[in-house]
Amino acid sequence: MALKETEKTCPICGKDNNCQHDENCWCQTVEIPKYILELVPEDKKGKSCICKSCIEKYKK
Repeated sequence: MALKETEKTCPICGKDNNCQHDENCWCQTVEIPKYILELVPEDKKGKSCICKSCIEKYKK
């Protein structure tokens, strides 16, 4: 099933999140701190993954 454009886009920065939307995706093995999840706009929560760049940027 093809991903929608919004599912391919990081909800924080708007760049490609490189998510595969399956159990083999990189996002299944990374722990995202709650304070980063809170950066996601309300209308985008649960609709797409945060990209690796934003996770790394905000973890520091």
